[in-house]
Amino acid sequence: MDRAEREAEIEFLSDNFKNSAFALCADYRGLTVAQMIGLRRAFGQSGAVGKVVKNTLARIAMERACQEGDHTEVSKFVEIFEGPNFLIFAKEDPVGSAKVAAKFEKDLEHFAIKGGWFEGRFIDKSGVVEFSKMASREETLSKLLCLISTPATQLVRLLQAPAQQLVRTLEAVRGKLEKGGE
Repeated sequence: MDRAEREAEIEFLSDNFKNSAFALCADYRGLTVAQMIGLRRAFGQSGAVGKVVKNTLARIAMERACQEGDHTEVSKFVEIFEGPNFLIFAKEDPVGSAKVAAKFEKDLEHFAIKGGWFEGRFIDKSGVVEFSKMASREETLSKLLCLISTPATQLVRLLQAPAQQLVRTLEAVRGKLEKGGE
Protein backbone atom coordinates (compact mmCIF):
# COMPACT_ATOMS: atom_id res chain seq x y z
CA MET A 1 0.00 0.00 0.00
CA ASP A 2 1.60 3.25 -1.08
CA ARG A 3 1.30 6.59 0.67
CA ALA A 4 -1.68 7.84 -1.41
CA GLU A 5 -3.64 4.64 -0.76
CA ARG A 6 -2.86 4.85 2.96
CA GLU A 7 -4.03 8.46 3.11
CA ALA A 8 -7.22 7.62 1.18
CA GLU A 9 -7.95 4.72 3.55
CA ILE A 10 -7.34 6.91 6.61
CA GLU A 11 -9.62 9.59 5.17
CA PHE A 12 -12.34 7.01 4.44
CA LEU A 13 -12.15 5.59 7.98
CA SER A 14 -12.00 9.03 9.58
CA ASP A 15 -15.08 10.19 7.67
CA ASN A 16 -16.94 7.05 8.71
CA PHE A 17 -15.99 7.50 12.37
CA LYS A 18 -17.22 11.13 12.24
CA ASN A 19 -20.44 10.54 10.28
CA SER A 20 -21.62 7.18 11.60
CA ALA A 21 -24.10 6.91 14.42
CA PHE A 22 -22.40 3.73 15.61
CA ALA A 23 -19.08 2.01 14.95
CA LEU A 24 -18.40 -1.57 15.98
CA CYS A 25 -15.16 -3.52 16.10
CA ALA A 26 -15.17 -7.31 15.87
CA ASP A 27 -12.70 -10.15 15.48
CA TYR A 28 -13.42 -12.22 12.38
CA ARG A 29 -10.49 -14.64 12.61
CA GLY A 30 -11.51 -18.10 11.44
CA LEU A 31 -14.55 -17.15 9.36
CA THR A 32 -14.88 -18.67 5.92
CA VAL A 33 -15.26 -16.56 2.80
CA ALA A 34 -18.93 -17.53 2.56
CA GLN A 35 -19.50 -16.46 6.17
CA MET A 36 -17.77 -13.11 5.54
CA ILE A 37 -19.94 -12.53 2.47
CA GLY A 38 -23.05 -13.34 4.52
CA LEU A 39 -21.85 -11.04 7.27
CA ARG A 40 -21.31 -8.13 4.87
CA ARG A 41 -24.70 -8.70 3.26
CA ALA A 42 -26.47 -8.77 6.61
CA PHE A 43 -24.82 -5.52 7.66
CA GLY A 44 -25.60 -4.01 4.26
CA GLN A 45 -29.28 -4.86 4.70
CA SER A 46 -29.29 -3.07 8.05
CA GLY A 47 -27.78 0.02 6.42
CA ALA A 48 -24.25 -0.50 7.70
CA VAL A 49 -20.90 -0.92 5.98
CA GLY A 50 -18.35 -3.51 7.09
CA LYS A 51 -14.66 -3.35 6.30
CA VAL A 52 -11.54 -5.27 7.26
CA VAL A 53 -8.98 -2.67 8.37
CA LYS A 54 -5.35 -2.36 9.32
CA ASN A 55 -5.04 -1.50 12.99
CA THR A 56 -2.53 1.31 12.50
CA LEU A 57 -4.73 3.03 9.95
CA ALA A 58 -7.81 2.60 12.15
CA ARG A 59 -5.99 4.13 15.14
CA ILE A 60 -4.83 7.13 13.11
CA ALA A 61 -8.29 7.62 11.61
CA MET A 62 -10.03 7.38 14.99
CA GLU A 63 -7.66 9.89 16.56
CA ARG A 64 -8.18 12.28 13.62
CA ALA A 65 -11.94 11.92 13.74
CA CYS A 66 -12.20 12.55 17.47
CA GLN A 67 -9.64 15.31 18.04
CA GLU A 68 -12.10 17.36 20.10
CA GLY A 69 -13.60 14.35 21.87
CA ASP A 70 -12.80 12.76 25.21
CA HIS A 71 -9.31 11.33 24.78
CA THR A 72 -9.78 8.69 27.49
CA GLU A 73 -12.80 7.29 25.63
CA VAL A 74 -10.90 7.38 22.34
CA SER A 75 -7.96 5.55 23.90
CA LYS A 76 -10.30 2.86 25.28
CA PHE A 77 -11.70 2.26 21.80
CA VAL A 78 -8.29 2.36 20.12
CA GLU A 79 -6.95 -0.23 22.59
CA ILE A 80 -9.22 -2.91 21.14
CA PHE A 81 -7.56 -2.60 17.71
CA GLU A 82 -5.43 -5.71 18.15
CA GLY A 83 -5.31 -8.67 15.80
CA PRO A 84 -7.54 -8.87 12.75
CA ASN A 85 -10.41 -6.39 12.94
CA PHE A 86 -13.65 -5.98 11.08
CA LEU A 87 -15.12 -2.48 11.53
CA ILE A 88 -18.82 -1.87 11.01
CA PHE A 89 -20.12 1.67 10.46
CA ALA A 90 -23.87 2.24 10.88
CA LYS A 91 -25.04 5.63 9.67
CA GLU A 92 -28.80 5.30 10.18
CA ASP A 93 -29.84 2.43 12.44
CA PRO A 94 -27.27 1.69 15.15
CA VAL A 95 -29.52 -0.75 17.00
CA GLY A 96 -30.15 -2.78 13.84
CA SER A 97 -26.41 -3.15 13.27
CA ALA A 98 -25.86 -4.13 16.89
CA LYS A 99 -28.61 -6.76 16.54
CA VAL A 100 -26.92 -8.20 13.43
CA ALA A 101 -23.57 -8.33 15.23
CA ALA A 102 -25.05 -9.99 18.32
CA LYS A 103 -26.84 -12.57 16.16
CA PHE A 104 -23.66 -13.41 14.27
CA GLU A 105 -21.70 -13.67 17.48
CA LYS A 106 -24.25 -16.14 18.83
CA ASP A 107 -24.39 -18.15 15.58
CA LEU A 108 -20.71 -18.16 14.58
CA GLU A 109 -18.05 -19.28 17.00
CA HIS A 110 -15.28 -17.38 15.17
CA PHE A 111 -16.98 -13.97 15.21
CA ALA A 112 -16.44 -11.98 18.41
CA ILE A 113 -17.53 -8.45 19.23
CA LYS A 114 -14.72 -6.42 20.80
CA GLY A 115 -16.50 -3.12 21.44
CA GLY A 116 -18.21 -0.16 19.90
CA TRP A 117 -18.27 3.61 19.59
CA PHE A 118 -21.57 5.44 20.12
CA GLU A 119 -22.15 9.17 20.59
CA GLY A 120 -18.55 9.89 21.56
CA ARG A 121 -18.30 7.05 24.05
CA PHE A 122 -16.67 3.64 24.08
CA ILE A 123 -19.03 0.71 24.63
CA ASP A 124 -17.56 -2.61 25.72
CA LYS A 125 -18.79 -5.98 24.45
CA SER A 126 -21.48 -6.35 27.12
CA GLY A 127 -22.71 -2.82 26.36
CA VAL A 128 -23.01 -3.67 22.66
CA VAL A 129 -25.01 -6.81 23.52
CA GLU A 130 -27.32 -4.76 25.76
CA PHE A 131 -27.58 -2.12 23.03
CA SER A 132 -28.70 -4.83 20.60
CA LYS A 133 -31.63 -5.70 22.87
CA MET A 134 -33.18 -2.25 22.42
CA ALA A 135 -36.05 -1.74 20.00
CA SER A 136 -34.91 -1.06 16.45
CA ARG A 137 -35.73 2.12 14.56
CA GLU A 138 -38.66 0.49 12.75
CA GLU A 139 -40.09 -0.94 15.98
CA THR A 140 -39.79 2.42 17.71
CA LEU A 141 -41.43 4.26 14.80
CA SER A 142 -44.32 1.78 14.67
CA LYS A 143 -44.91 2.18 18.42
CA LEU A 144 -44.82 5.95 18.03
CA LEU A 145 -47.28 5.81 15.14
CA CYS A 146 -49.59 3.64 17.22
CA LEU A 147 -49.41 6.11 20.12
CA ILE A 148 -50.14 9.02 17.81
CA SER A 149 -53.00 7.35 15.94
CA THR A 150 -54.81 5.87 18.97
CA PRO A 151 -56.39 9.14 20.18
CA ALA A 152 -57.48 9.99 16.63
CA THR A 153 -59.04 6.54 16.20
CA GLN A 154 -60.88 6.90 19.51
CA LEU A 155 -62.11 10.36 18.50
CA VAL A 156 -63.50 9.06 15.20
CA ARG A 157 -65.20 6.19 17.03
CA LEU A 158 -66.68 8.66 19.54
CA LEU A 159 -67.96 10.94 16.78
CA GLN A 160 -69.58 8.01 14.96
CA ALA A 161 -71.34 6.67 18.06
CA PRO A 162 -74.37 9.06 18.04
CA ALA A 163 -74.98 8.41 14.34
CA GLN A 164 -74.79 4.65 14.89
CA GLN A 165 -77.21 4.90 17.83
CA LEU A 166 -79.64 6.94 15.72
CA VAL A 167 -79.49 4.33 12.94
CA ARG A 168 -80.10 1.52 15.43
CA THR A 169 -83.03 3.41 16.99
CA LEU A 170 -84.62 4.09 13.58
CA GLU A 171 -84.14 0.42 12.62
CA ALA A 172 -85.85 -0.67 15.85
CA VAL A 173 -88.75 1.72 15.22
CA ARG A 174 -89.07 0.48 11.62
CA GLY A 175 -89.09 -3.11 12.87
CA LYS A 176 -91.86 -2.33 15.40
CA LEU A 177 -93.94 -0.54 12.80
CA GLU A 178 -93.63 -3.46 10.36
CA LYS A 179 -94.72 -5.94 13.07
CA GLY A 180 -97.55 -3.72 14.20
CA GLY A 181 -98.75 -3.16 10.63
CA GLU A 182 -99.26 -6.92 9.89
